[in-house]
Amino acid sequence: MLLLFDVGNTHTTVALTEGGKHFEEYRISTKKYETEDELYVFLRILYGERINKIPLVVSSVVPSVNVIFEYFASKYGNGEVCFVNTQDYDKIIWNVNYPQEIGADRICDVIAAHRDYGENCIVIDYGTAITIEVLREGKYEGGAILPGFSMMIDALFRGTAKLPEVEIKPYDGFIGKDTESNVRIGTINATVGAIRYLLENIKYQYSQAPVVIHTGGQAVYASDVVEGIIDKDLTLRGMYYFYEEQENTTC
Repeated sequence: MLLLFDVGNTHTTVALTEGGKHFEEYRISTKKYETEDELYVFLRILYGERINKIPLVVSSVVPSVNVIFEYFASKYGNGEVCFVNTQDYDKIIWNVNYPQEIGADRICDVIAAHRDYGENCIVIDYGTAITIEVLREGKYEGGAILPGFSMMIDALFRGTAKLPEVEIKPYDGFIGKDTESNVRIGTINATVGAIRYLLENIKYQYSQAPVVIHTGGQAVYASDVVEGIIDKDLTLRGMYYFYEEQENTTC
């Protein structure tokens, strides 16, 4: 049994798995736990005693909370906690200027894409930020980062006096007749358009058509109009695969 933590800026996805095929997962606010004891209370409610004395794998883009997982592993786990990073995964060539700067969630997406879909993939992960990963001939070539849908809407809402905070969903059209439709076109539709534009140009770098994979909680808003498949557990499987490679070494 393995306990996984995908720590994002807004939410933390926690998942329990045995074998990396199926995940019993929940989402909690990243700001809701500030100590290992608070985290244990949350998890005990969700999973009962199954979380006791098992290893942890952490994919974190919030360094300030990482120490909580170290304390948790020592107090409630088996003392073992693996933090996802590029230095400890050599099955992929990280062909970028500073591999150590790649976000852990992006690393997991690339690991899982490589193992499950092959050497030529483009992964789009829809979170607080939208990340695009380029895997070509087994090498990670980099990618792009865009503001996420919620971030775009929140920026307009907080930065203006009268614009409303609207529902996150695409608008059926490109000329709005009211304020809400204007905002949805300018944030959701336009962001999806940017993703399509980036994909169109990135694909020119491939000698054969890559597999396009959408993942993340808001992938559904783009997948209908952007080519590709949805794989909601891609990041979690990448965490599991990372652990598989590390289980015979010190994490």
